Amino acid sequence: MNIQKVKQGSEITLYNGVYMILFGIFYIVFIKFNMSKNFQAISELWGFFIKYNPKIAFLFSLFNILTGFFLISFGIITIYLSDFIKKRKEKMTWVILFISGIISWGGLLIISFLFKNILLIILSLIGWFFFIVGMLLPIRYYLEKGYREY
Repeated sequence: MNIQKVKQGSEITLYNGVYMILFGIFYIVFIKFNMSKNFQAISELWGFFIKYNPKIAFLFSLFNILTGFFLISFGIITIYLSDFIKKRKEKMTWVILFISGIISWGGLLIISFLFKNILLIILSLIGWFFFIVGMLLPIRYYLEKGYREY
């Protein structure tokens, strides 16, 4: 029964990796939309900012694109680790995926809240929720599994 939960959890986190890749593509493709929504939080219009501070606006755009590429790369890593967990059920792989996922999804959620961008908050919450579900399903298996001490 616990092995089945490990497989289910790894499948959920595998799809979570695909979702993360799509989320990263969203960050890159809809950069103008994201930047205008992010700047609404500070009551500044993105168009005026581009007009009067184009170099700084360009840096903000590059940061947004960089975030998208990080999401894509971490999505690929999540898919790989999830597949590895599904095949081998390694505890250390699960721990690495757990810690890195908590940091990445938590960071995205905090930044989305700071930007007050409702769309990014909702998309981050969806990713966070499915990641947590995928990680909590097999947790009992990994906590009960005995390992040799060296």
